[in-house]
Amino acid sequence: MDIRLKTFVAEASTRMNFLRDELGCIGPEAHRPRDSYPLVISVQYRRRDLAVEVFLLLAYAGEEYVATRLSLGGGSKPREQEVGSHTAHTAYAMRRALDRQAEALRDALRDV
Repeated sequence: MDIRLKTFVAEASTRMNFLRDELGCIGPEAHRPRDSYPLVISVQYRRRDLAVEVFLLLAYAGEEYVATRLSLGGGSKPREQEVGSHTAHTAYAMRRALDRQAEALRDALRDV
């Protein structure tokens, strides 16, 4: 089994727990795939006016990346934004992508 599948939830949670600790979000809530392909593992944090999803996608032809999405405003028309998307062909690349996206997310949420 790919080490990224075993460690993604823990690695993402470690880097994104500032959402819970500093911004009062509920989470992390992890969603793991069954045996389907492409594989998508996600970690989500939520607050009434804020939602963040960080996910690892492993798909055909080497399409392997980590991405972070931010949704602000709640209600019927929240403002959605992709904070970052980086390739993650190795566990090291996955961790670096999570570091970069956590920093970008902190910057995006500085005034929230």
